[in-house]
Amino acid sequence: MPQIVTVHSYRGGTGKSTIVANAALLAAGRGFRVAVVDTDIQTPGIHLFFGPGILPSCKSLADYLVGRCEITEAVGVTPSGDNYGKLYLVPARSRLEEVNQILARGYDSGLLWEGFDSLIDALDLDLVFLDTHSGMGNETITAVAMCSSLLIITRADCLVAEARENMLLASRLGKPNTSVIVNMIPSGMAIETVRPLAEELYKSPVIAALPYCQEVAVLGSDGLFAGHYPDHRIVSAYHDVTSVICQ
Repeated sequence: MPQIVTVHSYRGGTGKSTIVANAALLAAGRGFRVAVVDTDIQTPGIHLFFGPGILPSCKSLADYLVGRCEITEAVGVTPSGDNYGKLYLVPARSRLEEVNQILARGYDSGLLWEGFDSLIDALDLDLVFLDTHSGMGNETITAVAMCSSLLIITRADCLVAEARENMLLASRLGKPNTSVIVNMIPSGMAIETVRPLAEELYKSPVIAALPYCQEVAVLGSDGLFAGHYPDHRIVSAYHDVTSVICQ
């Protein structure tokens, strides 16, 4: 049974897309057929991790939602797919025109359900990551409602402030299979105290507590960190995340 993992954060700047992109790469490296779907139509960005050639090579999720293509025409094969297994990307959009049309006319949210099902069947996928827009929105709510597991990313310095809103989203949509990653833990904060605090706040397992990593910040979205620096300590932590997701 294919697994759909919706990855969400209450606010931007948590490193959510970085974690999604690298976890997807590592999962593909284990032989899984993996797709990353960027559902953040308003402020897309995960395609940047996979190189500049992705957008010209395919349509987008927004194109599909406004009836310009089938969902399979919005699939880009990532450059790293040849070396790391089968890894696909569906970018959120490539033009502002698509966003304007969606904002003006809306779309049938049922198309997202149909599109994800079609994508899984067409590509014979084992694992789908849905990278969401921060906060709440139609795409985010649909992505959370249809997933098999919800992964919440929060920064260590926002742990308490974000817990209520994040858990409210999960509880409203009846998602008991929720897990948490605490990211960007500063050097002055003890990781061993962060994990139990987060588990108490979220009533959910913390599958990773990741320290702030300057090298990750420097690379930004200019590439997949696990591909550039496979032996780095933070990549070991990404492997741990992938192991939990793929079990």
